[in-house]
Amino acid sequence: MLLSDLHYEIIVGNVNETIENLLQKYLIRDMNDWYDVNADLIITDPPFGIQFNGKPSNYNRNHENVVDGYVEWDEKEYPDKINNLLHVIHRNLSENGQALIFSGWNHSYIIHEKIKEFDGLTLQGKMYWIYNFAPAARKRPSHNVYEIFWVTKGKEWTYNKRCSTEHCTSGEPNLASLIFKRDYKVNMPKYPTRLPFKLLQCLIEHFSNPGDLIFDPLAGSGMVGIAAYFLGRDFILGDLNPNAKEVFRALLEYYMNKGVSNYNKVSISAWW
Repeated sequence: MLLSDLHYEIIVGNVNETIENLLQKYLIRDMNDWYDVNADLIITDPPFGIQFNGKPSNYNRNHENVVDGYVEWDEKEYPDKINNLLHVIHRNLSENGQALIFSGWNHSYIIHEKIKEFDGLTLQGKMYWIYNFAPAARKRPSHNVYEIFWVTKGKEWTYNKRCSTEHCTSGEPNLASLIFKRDYKVNMPKYPTRLPFKLLQCLIEHFSNPGDLIFDPLAGSGMVGIAAYFLGRDFILGDLNPNAKEVFRALLEYYMNKGVSNYNKVSISAWW
């Protein structure tokens, strides 16, 4: 089922109640404390291991809007951290579950090596997300590339050949490279990193079905949960940083109220 086939009735008076209910699905918890979630799909974007904090001026953002508390991984500990993450993924996936692990270029080779060494997860492939680097680069356009590792646990998994984003609607689907711009939000609380809705929409539609449970143990801004909710999936999120949940709240308010003042019944696909 594509996003265009999914319709949600959002009643203005129930928005705040819905937001409070969704906030209960975001737990402040270390990734190593998760067991037996039984997720159908895990999508996660681990720390970079490059002393990153998301506040430098080259990101063209007001650093005062970036919340504190982001926990970067030390470069020397990165292989062990990734190995721990793979254990978290393995024990929290359903029998035929799968995971999508994001990585910047700096340490992607470590993730690749650790997946290949890990007993119980299989590397099925790797995708590349190509995006605009930052608004500050307008005078001289530039881009960056994330790698996305696709791993499976069992002998069966979910893969749908088409999605309802321009990735599939404008030409032949090609999962080798995904081109989605970052969607910058102004004058809102920010987390150092945040994945765009359309990219997550593409991945969730390709790698899960409505009603599936989607999990992110390193949730940050919580965009995985927001995209999952609007696509008719269940979700559970976790992060060490209590401030990250406040960013999740702000983003929920943004997406839940977008267009609601004008329409009681909203077709979510018309928003993007």
